[in-house]
Amino acid sequence: MRPTFDHQDQGRFTGAYYVHVQDVVPFMEQHGFETVHLIGSSSLKAMLTDEQEQYWKERGEEQELFHYLIEAAKDPYILGISSHLLYIGRKL
Repeated sequence: MRPTFDHQDQGRFTGAYYVHVQDVVPFMEQHGFETVHLIGSSSLKAMLTDEQEQYWKERGEEQELFHYLIEAAKDPYILGISSHLLYIGRKL
C-alpha cells in the first residue's frame, strides 16, 4: 500500500498519492497508454540558485543549461528527486 496525503486542513487544495517511480509506466501501460516520456517536472532546475543561473547566463550558455536540464529530467536516476512527475503518453 502506497501512502496518501489527504489535505483536510482548511486552505489546502489537494491531496497526493505517492508511488515508486518504477511503477508509473507499467501502471499507465496497463490502462491503455503507450509511453512517450516520463519526466521529472521539478527536479534539477529546482535546485539551482539565482546566482547559479546568472553565472550560466553571463557565460552565454543559458540555453545549453536548459537543454541539459530538459534531457536530464528524463534520466531514470534523476526522476526520484523530482517532487512532481509528468507522464506523457498516447491512448492506444
